[in-house]
Amino acid sequence: MRRALTDGRPARREHSDGHPDWCARTHHCTAELPGGEHASVPEVWQIEGGRMVGTRYRDRAGRDHMELRIVLGLPDDEQTAQAACRHLMATSLMVMRRVFGLDKPRPAP
Repeated sequence: MRRALTDGRPARREHSDGHPDWCARTHHCTAELPGGEHASVPEVWQIEGGRMVGTRYRDRAGRDHMELRIVLGLPDDEQTAQAACRHLMATSLMVMRRVFGLDKPRPAP
């Protein structure tokens, strides 16, 4: 199976059909449709208690982005489940800010 998020080749390489190497084509890719985008096959990682699913996209302007889904079981208690969801979202946001440099102050205009 081809790696979904990267195949080890240069990220900007495209085939003669206009699709990047990592694009799944078929029903995953909507690049041929108005407003569509290239899409990889979702990469699924089984983790303790659930799974993570990552899908890479490229829009018509050539901007790449990634969708990351996390699927986990929740506690039976409603308050604990809600707290766990909020904690996961807050922790994920903190990690994304640090990894992508989103927590750096922006210069004043």
